[in-house]
Amino acid sequence: MEYIIEENKIIIPEPNDFNIKHICDCGQMFRYEDKITNFTVKSSKYEAIVYENDKKSAIIESKNIKYYEKYFDLATDYGIIKSELVKTPILEKAISFGSGIRIAKQDLLEMIVSFIISANNNISRIKRTINQLCESFGEWCENYFAFPTLQALKEVTKSDFEKFGCGYRSQYLVDTIANLSFEKLENLKNSDDRIAKAELLGMKGVGEKVADCIMLFGLSRKKVFPVDVWMSRVCDDYFDLKGKSRPQKSKLMCEKFGNLSGYAQQYLFYYKREMKEK
Repeated sequence: MEYIIEENKIIIPEPNDFNIKHICDCGQMFRYEDKITNFTVKSSKYEAIVYENDKKSAIIESKNIKYYEKYFDLATDYGIIKSELVKTPILEKAISFGSGIRIAKQDLLEMIVSFIISANNNISRIKRTINQLCESFGEWCENYFAFPTLQALKEVTKSDFEKFGCGYRSQYLVDTIANLSFEKLENLKNSDDRIAKAELLGMKGVGEKVADCIMLFGLSRKKVFPVDVWMSRVCDDYFDLKGKSRPQKSKLMCEKFGNLSGYAQQYLFYYKREMKEK
C-alpha cells in the first residue's frame, strides 16, 4: 500500500487495505470515537484524526505522524497476507467484508490494563471505564487526556478502579500494576513468544484470551488466536471444533494459520460480530 507523508499528515491515495471503521471496530482498541465525518484515535499520549477526503483518499492527521505510521502498521503489505488467507473459504468472505482491517501496534502498558478491564465486559463499558481512568490520572494534552503513565497508575487505588466500573477486576489491576516496572515491560518486548505468554499468564486478571490479546495488540506477536465467545462460535460454525475448550480451539487455529493466525482472527471476529448485529 502506497502512502505519502507530509508534515502532520499521511495520505493513502488508494486505501484498499485501510478502513478506519474496520480497524476500530474489530475489538483491538478502545480509545477511539466515531464522529461520523471522522474518527479520533488515541494511543498512549498521542492522538490522530482519520477521515476520507473528497478524492476518497484516507487521511491520517496528527502532531506525531511517525507514531501513527507505525501504529497503523502502514509498512506491512496486507495484500500478501490476504492473498494467503482467502484460500480458506470463510476467510474469503470475512476479508471481503472487512478488507480494511489492520492490526495496530499499540502501547504494551495500555494493552495490559485495557484487556484486564475487558474481561467479561462489553465494549461501550470498557471504553467508558478507560476514558474515566485517563481523565482522572492521565496528563492533559491540549484537548485530550493521555493514557496514564506507569507511575500514575501505581497511584490508582482499588476504590478508584471500582468507581470507574471495574468491579471484581479492580484488585487484579492494583496487583498487576504494583508488580509492573519499566524493566519488566521491556523484557516482555524482548522475550520469545513462549516466555512472554507465560509472564502474562502470571499476572492477576490475565487468562488465556486476555494474554493472547496482549500478545497480539501490545507485543505484535501474530502467532496467537484469541478465543472469546464470538470466536468460539466461529470455530464451531466454520472449523468443526464443537466440543473443544477455548484453549484447544486457540491452539488448533494457530496450528492451521501459523504466523498469520492473528490476522485471521481479526477478520473472522469482525465478520462474525458485525453479521450477528445485522
